[in-house]
Amino acid sequence: MKKKISITQIIRHIIQLGAFLLFPGMFISIFMAIRNLYTAAIGVSTYQNQWLLILAVFPITILLGRFFCGYLCAFGAMGDLLWWISSKIIKKPIRVNEKVDCILKYLKYVVLALIVIFAWTLAIPMDSTYSPWNVFGMYSTLSGWSSLKALFSVGGLLLLLIIIGCFLIERFFCRYLCPLGAIFAMVSRFRLHRIKKPGDECGACRMCTGKCSMGIPLYKEDRVNSSECINCYRCVDACPRKNVTSALPPVVLGTAVALGMAGIYYVSTLSLPTENKDGVSGPGTITENTDSLSDIINSNNYQDGVYTGTGSGFRGDIAVEVTVEGGQITAITVVSSNDDKQFFDRAKSSIISDIISNQSVEVDAVSGATFSSNGIIEAVANALDISYTNPNSESPKRGHGNKGKGGQK
Repeated sequence: MKKKISITQIIRHIIQLGAFLLFPGMFISIFMAIRNLYTAAIGVSTYQNQWLLILAVFPITILLGRFFCGYLCAFGAMGDLLWWISSKIIKKPIRVNEKVDCILKYLKYVVLALIVIFAWTLAIPMDSTYSPWNVFGMYSTLSGWSSLKALFSVGGLLLLLIIIGCFLIERFFCRYLCPLGAIFAMVSRFRLHRIKKPGDECGACRMCTGKCSMGIPLYKEDRVNSSECINCYRCVDACPRKNVTSALPPVVLGTAVALGMAGIYYVSTLSLPTENKDGVSGPGTITENTDSLSDIINSNNYQDGVYTGTGSGFRGDIAVEVTVEGGQITAITVVSSNDDKQFFDRAKSSIISDIISNQSVEVDAVSGATFSSNGIIEAVANALDISYTNPNSESPKRGHGNKGKGGQK
């Protein structure tokens, strides 16, 4: 029999491709917005106004299910692509034993718990490249491949293992390791929308189970109650008896929900994400002086003027001009940077405003843009001749004698 071309799957893959190209960092942004809400609730940090990021996915996920995972997640799109490539190479795919698969799916809750305890609650500092999704975000654009440094990191190694896993087992990361998927699975447990599959009208083919991206044993259910369902609708397309159905046409519902989520997320990125803090990957350390910048400026008799400094970003040096007036920093201007614009812009507006308002370089890095954040902080410290240890670089960068008259412009 010839395989039928499913319009639902064609449109779903088009949406996945569009989301991958336009919103590769959506996974990170949503996860960090949840992190910020949690840390604010326990008093670790002040919550930044990111409700639109939360509203982009959670109401729909609670009511209708995990459409984000099936349509918009860049990690999911990567997994689907790798599995498609694998199916063309490996003629007999690996099938995980049903009981083993059920047990392994609890691993993502363990991963989530470890992140919540050690990274969010205890705020143990870690470099951004410890996270495989941060490394994934760095290389999700062509410009990201100008440097391979992050690939040779803990996060790079974890990402490689995830890629291998996705090549061998369909939706490997989504099934077993995704912390955001664990959250979505919990909140979608009581969703209203469920795919129906009356067992008394089923044959013995189990084609719906065989086509399920998440390995759900659908042959056991009259409707899809599992919170592992990502609404990919492959089971609907696979059923030869048309016995697997959705309340609304899958192509209409899936497209409408995905575009609605993407639209809200796009609006939220225009106004909110620059305030997104990352307590996991904090700034470097000042190794000589922990006074405020105004104290340092006054004690070193800085004259009013503009001072220049450089710091190490993700793709090279970041150069800044620091304006000093009346013993305080009044402005910081970025002169040059080679970092990716989508990450650098997120870091720039937040870090600069925090340094000026606090008159200190001891500020938090921005989620998903830790390299750029630390580079800007180091450049400001460098302009004022403060020894600062930047996690991006191997050694502290001293000032270039650019204080006083020599540093004015």
